[in-house]
Amino acid sequence: MSRSNNDHGSNVRTLSQGTTRQPTMGLLNAINLLLACIIGSGIFISARTVLEFSGSYGLSIVVFVGCGIFCILGALCYAELGCSYVSSGGDYTYLRVAFGDFPGFLRVWIEVVLSRPMIVVLSVLTASNYLVYWFYPTCPPPDALLKCLSSFLLLIVGFINLASGVWTNRLHEICNYFKIASLLIIVGAGIYQIVLGKTENFSEPFATSTYDKLPSAFYAGLYPYAGWNYLNNAIDDLKNPKRLLPLSIIISLFICIVVYFLTFSAYFTTLSTLDILLSDATAVSFAERVLPALLYIIPIGVTMSCVGAASGNIFTVVQMFDAAGRDGLMPHIISMRHFKTNVPMLAILFEIIVSFTFLFFMPNIGKLIICAGMINWISILMTAVGLIVLRFKYPTRERPIKVPIIIPIIFITILVMLIGTSAITDFENIKTSLLLLGSAVPAYIFGVAWEKKPKSFNMQYNSFAMTLQKIFHVVHEEHTD
Repeated sequence: MSRSNNDHGSNVRTLSQGTTRQPTMGLLNAINLLLACIIGSGIFISARTVLEFSGSYGLSIVVFVGCGIFCILGALCYAELGCSYVSSGGDYTYLRVAFGDFPGFLRVWIEVVLSRPMIVVLSVLTASNYLVYWFYPTCPPPDALLKCLSSFLLLIVGFINLASGVWTNRLHEICNYFKIASLLIIVGAGIYQIVLGKTENFSEPFATSTYDKLPSAFYAGLYPYAGWNYLNNAIDDLKNPKRLLPLSIIISLFICIVVYFLTFSAYFTTLSTLDILLSDATAVSFAERVLPALLYIIPIGVTMSCVGAASGNIFTVVQMFDAAGRDGLMPHIISMRHFKTNVPMLAILFEIIVSFTFLFFMPNIGKLIICAGMINWISILMTAVGLIVLRFKYPTRERPIKVPIIIPIIFITILVMLIGTSAITDFENIKTSLLLLGSAVPAYIFGVAWEKKPKSFNMQYNSFAMTLQKIFHVVHEEHTD
């Protein structure tokens, strides 16, 4: 792999941007894209985990709302970076410009090898838990059954993504309808329960609060907001980035805060704290208590929502492969596309294989949520620090949006406190997260830093790459006219 010699400061656009596109996205399009990325399996997965670490309804609500406001601070930082360094590589580009190749490579590694596969596994595991709830309403389902069903769902998602981009987009549309319907049913049923006077669980909202594991509760609470920074990767498609980028992210996050508040509160109109902690499928337990007929509707809606989240994360990850591949930090062959369908087959296959690895070696949903959150927020912390570094490194660069310096400082300070506290109170999960992050070091040394590889190795690699091209009929994107 050969690295780019472009000037990082003067011409960031050449680092990772492909062919020029005409902007097509307005405000509503951008909000719709963000809501599709953010609202997925998170609210169905994390409600129990947040409650487990916070101990009460009141403190859980504080966590959910606080996490949303915290993400808005981060969104303002990303708005400045996105408008100052326009690139489809998103925060990968910001880190590479600010700190060099390895931090940029680390961000890509986090995204394609750790974060996205973890989210995919979380989604299919959640879908499986809801599907089998019909047959195991009073006891946990067997792990072997969950793994087999999750594997089946992952194979279906992979097949659709590999088959056609049109099929994949239709799957996302269908899943979005089910997701919206499920949330509307839950919120509507909760409002109906309140009208009936079911408010006893709200009488002492902070009575059972526990504060010793609050950092872990915040990590779990941040998971449902994952994806708020994805719009930076599509900034070339925004008609007016200076206005639409910050506005779209902030509006979308406010909508998510309201939706999560209403959904979580709806659960408590019928379920107690103990009921939620004992349930592997909170939405189904809620539906069963409110109206037995919903027991056959909600699991399908949640399953489709989770399947859509898994498919969306696989479908969009190729942008990272494209950006890093052009800069020589990833094998460019992985981002090649099928010459007829234009599907990035090798990138999708890579994500599916890594997802299967996490599925069988790290199946605990709670552990996955915490580790995925830690890894994702460590990379976002690096990006926020990069914003301050870039202000001093390139002070004359045009910045259409320039947030007050106090905002990134507050954002960074809270993240450092959150990560530092977790290192003390949840050492096991932070150790697992750091070990996973450490896997980037040998990969970088072998793939990027070791430039003068033996001629025999290069010949074998090129032969292997050509074989993959022939098997999967993939070519460079610029050849797919």
